[in-house]
Amino acid sequence: MSNIQKSFAQRQSQNRTPLAVYDMPHNALIYFVKYPEPGKVKTRLAREVGDEQAAEIYRNLVESNLKILGHVSESFRLILAFDPPDKEKEVKAWLEPLKIDVFLPQAGAALGERLENAFDVAFSEKAKRVMALGSDTLQLTPEIISEGFESLKEKDCVIGPARDGGYYLIGLASSIPGIFENIPWSTSLVCQNTIQYLTHWEWDYHLLPRLEDLDEAKNLKACLPAGREE
Repeated sequence: MSNIQKSFAQRQSQNRTPLAVYDMPHNALIYFVKYPEPGKVKTRLAREVGDEQAAEIYRNLVESNLKILGHVSESFRLILAFDPPDKEKEVKAWLEPLKIDVFLPQAGAALGERLENAFDVAFSEKAKRVMALGSDTLQLTPEIISEGFESLKEKDCVIGPARDGGYYLIGLASSIPGIFENIPWSTSLVCQNTIQYLTHWEWDYHLLPRLEDLDEAKNLKACLPAGREE
């Protein structure tokens, strides 16, 4: 039994009725999280609100999105890909109560490498549909996650575009060679270049609703009801 299966089985024995291996969900969701250490997360936001408050805002968003994932109708394995790897103990103390199936340290220098490695792990564990979600996503709903998994039954890829030109979610029905290579990460061209790559190589894809990422205070204000600011 692999480490992921052991972790999953242990969590099932502790929190739920045990499942046989063949009953494990075919869907997997990889939730990318950074440990919220002040001064090392959301640095652009921190320039406006301070290191401590930026870290607290991010911490609350991570937890809020996890609770939203708990209301998704489809069954899936929840893999928490955390960074930095040496904060495993702290991350588990923080998020283990929120019913994570697997804790997976992020591996790789650039984001593309970390995504590719995480997808490889999920597919190696017999997942048939895998999605990666950024923990700084605003306005997430259970329906968006359901739509993503459903689309992968017919499409090769699903993308959740972010308003800043990146993407908050990407999902694959199987590995797509090169999809995470030569992407200008942390620019407004991430989503555009990814779609161009898929189109060039004739991979079918589905687009989810466009959402905000949390990078600056203005992103939070954009998500408030009209006429309200906090």
